[in-house]
Amino acid sequence: MDKKIKKISDVIEAYLAELVDRDYYKGTIKDYSRGCRAIQQWWEKNDLKEFNEENALRFCDEVIGTRYLSPALTSEQKRRLRVVRMLLSIYRNEDFENYTPPIEKSLKTNLGEVFSKYIEWCTVSLKLAPNTLDSHKRIALRYDTFLCERGFHFGEVSTSNFEDFIASESKSNRIRYKAVLRNIYRFLHSSGITKGDLSTFILKEPHIHHGSKLPTTYTEEEIKNLLLSVDRSTSLGKRDYLILLLAAEYGMRASDIRSIGLKHIDWESNKISFNQQKTDVPISYPLIPSVGNAIIDYLKHGRPQGGKDVIIVRHDSKRKGDQITSSGIYSIVESAFKASTIINWREKKHGPHSLRHSFASNLLKRGTGYYVIGMAMGHSCSETTKTYLQIDFERLRKCSLQIPDLHSLYYSNIGKEVGNEQAYL
Repeated sequence: MDKKIKKISDVIEAYLAELVDRDYYKGTIKDYSRGCRAIQQWWEKNDLKEFNEENALRFCDEVIGTRYLSPALTSEQKRRLRVVRMLLSIYRNEDFENYTPPIEKSLKTNLGEVFSKYIEWCTVSLKLAPNTLDSHKRIALRYDTFLCERGFHFGEVSTSNFEDFIASESKSNRIRYKAVLRNIYRFLHSSGITKGDLSTFILKEPHIHHGSKLPTTYTEEEIKNLLLSVDRSTSLGKRDYLILLLAAEYGMRASDIRSIGLKHIDWESNKISFNQQKTDVPISYPLIPSVGNAIIDYLKHGRPQGGKDVIIVRHDSKRKGDQITSSGIYSIVESAFKASTIINWREKKHGPHSLRHSFASNLLKRGTGYYVIGMAMGHSCSETTKTYLQIDFERLRKCSLQIPDLHSLYYSNIGKEVGNEQAYL
């Protein structure tokens, strides 16, 4: 967008078009549109004639109270702040900034003096994936802010301090934060930085059983129906068909589908090999004919020239050749479900992960062992594969026990008035 466009309405229009172009979820676009309306109303209330950085930062200071991301902000304030920064990216004609950088990018307490050693240890010894390391950094930043505000030293904390830190967090966040803090304090102790192992003061979260949720699955016939719903005569159809095949035939995650490149394919050995984005665990698949042909068809007759060093890319004019997003893959899979004749798909999950679950489910139906399924799905832990025990109905039926005949007068008279002296004869 040319920076000469300065009207707030023009900037917002270009911004919302960019969100659609980048395959943002409809719900997210709706939330950001609401933020845009609030910003535009403030603009009109203050009789501002143009959109510029000075006015945008003034909005942040007056309405939000800050121009920086802070844990103290409400979710609505964070969303407004994010929208302002994205609008500024559009105004400056810069690369689209879809996140708000925090005001504190480094640790300010004495924890910052040792944290780089901790990250190095996690990288070398624990071999944690980059995404996991980023999560550890974010949690450490929040913990550092907590220590700084209260004037605590990281080596002089108690159980009550840890509980205060996670008091306002959700159940899942409390578990995650405590796990990271335990890891940090175990490292500090093993490195001789703290005298004792303070991780022992971090209490375990009480276990609350919410019941298990069955994975969403589709039958092999429904998967065929889904694949047939794609119009493969167009370049977009060739790409979308390939995405569906990789998810359905290999159970690949969206993050891996978007990252696959020619370097991961050994055409002579007919193999696809790569390290999974989520776990960094290496995995290898046989290059089956349907997938191999779909890749060749897309590369020869569908994929735009140039762009990123990946196979599957965007086709829109503004971002042609760029790596597709995970949310974009979700939208493509959802569109295929809409075009299919699968019954009740709207009542079930219908993203790429549902095809991953279906891949495991259909392997089970063919009698494939759990170890083989775990290998095929790239699970780093066998416990993860056991989730699919819940949907192996045929084998579960074989484990069922026959209900014995009941001769008790009490059970044979359920619903009737039976005296105590009769019920236990």
